Amino acid sequence: MDIASFVRFTFNTRYMTRWIYSGLVLYIPVVNFFSLGYLAKASRLFIIGGMGLPTWQDKYDTWIEGIKLLFIFILYGAIPFFMFSCGFFLTTLTSITAFFGNIIIILSYAALLVCSFFLPFAFATYAEKMDFRKALEFENVLRGIKEVFVEYVAGYVGLLILLYICKLIIRIPYFIGFIASSVLTYYIFLVATYYFTELYKKTTLASLTIPEGNGAEAPGT
Repeated sequence: MDIASFVRFTFNTRYMTRWIYSGLVLYIPVVNFFSLGYLAKASRLFIIGGMGLPTWQDKYDTWIEGIKLLFIFILYGAIPFFMFSCGFFLTTLTSITAFFGNIIIILSYAALLVCSFFLPFAFATYAEKMDFRKALEFENVLRGIKEVFVEYVAGYVGLLILLYICKLIIRIPYFIGFIASSVLTYYIFLVATYYFTELYKKTTLASLTIPEGNGAEAPGT
């Protein structure tokens, strides 16, 4: 796995605009479904060994894939969200319940970290199989993670650190930080997609097959 080569490749003028456009709309609700769907198409291309980036053909299908991915993210985050909601509700009652509510809120953040830990391989599973249900097969996802555990954890921690930096960048005034953070965050997601897809290919989860008509473009085409 050569991340450096992939980074150099993505800065080729032929491909830069594809992820920059996606990054510019990442923080825009509904429109950002295109950005999420594009990541799934990219992962699908990486799975078969392509080093190109997908084209923007079949925009409707890309948008629909983004919606499906959003539901996957929501389902994996259901427990933390429920804990946060309960904790917040308790903070609005008495001082005693507020104490326990704040504890639950803190625990919900920890639960979010734990639940989101499985998302990269759940995402890769969906991208390859194009089956919403496969991404929710928790035991299979966990089995795949165990097969490349050290590399997976390293990638996940690195992703969290980079996303935290993006969160700091958004504080830059005059809308500059918002735009820079949006594009940089998306680029980090793109590199992470490549990294975790390559890890995914090393596991028994991957069948290394891909449906035809995916709208992807391999290098040299």
